[in-house]
Amino acid sequence: MSNIENMPNLCHNLYMFIVECLPFSKVLNKDSLSYFSAQNLEPGSLIKIKVKNRSLNAIVIGSQEAADIKAEIKSADFQLKKIYSLVSKPFLQKEFLDAVKTTAEYFATTEGNILSHLIPSFILENSHALSLTQEDKTNQAAGRDNVGEKTKNDVAVLQVPDEERFIHYRSLIREEFAKKKSVFLCLPQNEDVRQAKEKLERGIESFVYAFHKDVNSKELKKILQEVCSTTHPVLVVATARWLSLPRSDFGTIIIDKENENGWKTISRPFIDLRFFAESLANKKHIRTIIGDSFLRTETLNRYKQGEIAEFESVKWRLPKDVATEIIDLRKFTKKEKARPTALGGQEFKTLSPEILELMNETILKGSNMFVFAARKGLSSVIVCRDCGEQVKCFNCSSPMVLYKTNRTAGGAIFKCHQCGETRDAAEVCQNCRSWKLAAFGSGIDRVADEIRKSIPNSNLFEIHRDITSTSLGALKTVKSFYENRGSILLGTEMAFSYLYKKVGSSAIVSFDSLFSIPDFRIREKIFRLILQTRNLAKEKFLIQTRNPEDSTIEFAVNGNLIEFYRREMEDRQALGYPPFGVFIKITGRGTRLFATKETENLKNIFKDYNPVVFNSVHEKKGEQSAVNAVIKLPKEKWPNFPLLSILKSLPSHFEIKVDPDNLL
Repeated sequence: MSNIENMPNLCHNLYMFIVECLPFSKVLNKDSLSYFSAQNLEPGSLIKIKVKNRSLNAIVIGSQEAADIKAEIKSADFQLKKIYSLVSKPFLQKEFLDAVKTTAEYFATTEGNILSHLIPSFILENSHALSLTQEDKTNQAAGRDNVGEKTKNDVAVLQVPDEERFIHYRSLIREEFAKKKSVFLCLPQNEDVRQAKEKLERGIESFVYAFHKDVNSKELKKILQEVCSTTHPVLVVATARWLSLPRSDFGTIIIDKENENGWKTISRPFIDLRFFAESLANKKHIRTIIGDSFLRTETLNRYKQGEIAEFESVKWRLPKDVATEIIDLRKFTKKEKARPTALGGQEFKTLSPEILELMNETILKGSNMFVFAARKGLSSVIVCRDCGEQVKCFNCSSPMVLYKTNRTAGGAIFKCHQCGETRDAAEVCQNCRSWKLAAFGSGIDRVADEIRKSIPNSNLFEIHRDITSTSLGALKTVKSFYENRGSILLGTEMAFSYLYKKVGSSAIVSFDSLFSIPDFRIREKIFRLILQTRNLAKEKFLIQTRNPEDSTIEFAVNGNLIEFYRREMEDRQALGYPPFGVFIKITGRGTRLFATKETENLKNIFKDYNPVVFNSVHEKKGEQSAVNAVIKLPKEKWPNFPLLSILKSLPSHFEIKVDPDNLL
């Protein structure tokens, strides 16, 4: 029996029912709780419960008569509590709850912990308007006896450029509609949802429903009622949180933009929503399509190993339909004279003559141009010229980034991207007390300053967190950029989600600092960034770098996906990195004394799994210290249930990440 919450002894009244439920809680470290109820509640019902005087939502996963477990109730050393209230009848399908269980198990957490990541609060607030069909209830009662009658669960990949991929999606949707099947297009970010709807709705506008955060509550309620009540097949375009919609006629779930950011939750519990979407399709025995212009290395390996099929022929080489040039910055900087910096030292120009020439050409032709820069601020590395000491954060020892400030002419500040510490840049070296601090690396602020100085008449727009902190602000900026002829848009990775059509030219002016990040996935990220910037251009694509001979740049510029994949697989196999192994990272934060103590504790707790335990600068927050324990297992040995039990028993101050984005 699961953990049972207290209330008056039930032995005198066995006509009650014991209800097992999953509480919506990110901190409650229990798989499920049990309460009593005067009525038999169906799985998938939403109820209110009390836990330590707090009211929580909970999903019913089972119910049985108290008489059937009379002995267990009598022997319990605590009393049962009554459920607080019934909010709505069943609105979650059995397959959804099964997929929640599978996902929680893989990511070493509890089912209740991940529910808030998988069900929007709007659904919970309006669950009374949703209900399972009679067909759903019949299937749940019958279990999985009718599996053979359902669509076979196929997983297929679609690796082709964006325009071609959406042509395939339109054909697939028409075919599914003809079979009286609905389609769920699952995307990583809200802005992707808006753009995908516009690309796919022509001719089927009445049957396309998009769920994103910019839809107001009144409209959202209307859409929700329509999508759940219409008998005609529908196309739902949404993020993974809306996979809880109780339609029984979905025939295909498409996981698109599979290799982009936004799939992994950024708060605990840490799960990958792609895993959940595929698990749900598997439980429903429906088809899964995984699409992108360049799929993840792990997904391509599954395809190569025969675990998944191809929806259409996988394209391993992208067409060379854009004039491309790689500019060697090493040659350029030798010819340029240095100029004073905000720190009083000297710096070189960040934009090559070729980039400036393309910008001027864009303005003269009345075209538009996107310019990518990887880092915020003026410079990402500040070093003392006398002793070589790097300027670091006083709180967490991370490198400080130089920013300009408008408070005083030529003023500047240092800012830590790790913990947020900010201080005046007018300081001496903390090691040798020298004033000769030099700025290296080109941040986006420096690129913007140089564009304005070199091309005073430029119509320059910017998209990055310091300028466009909201989605609405970014949308307005991009709209103005497209509407103004001869304009230039300078942006970080944030900009890609908002650029909804191609531009005349594109360029990468600052990204070399990414090569120094000690992350086993960084090469794949760099490769994807180059492809994304290149694919935006209709005419020209320039990339300036100090690493022109790097194979990652060469493969990306030439659109050579197969050679990059082979090189990446060789490197990962040699080190046992995913997809050849699974990493589990456990992180604890606290005082320096706490971190030292936890280092020894983690070594002892996981001694049977050979953990690598170390202090982490990357995971520090504010003045707290951090310690990581990293465990590597062969792919086929996870989930490992003894290890899973240990992980789930850890105190709540530990963070657990299975398949983390980095190991630092």
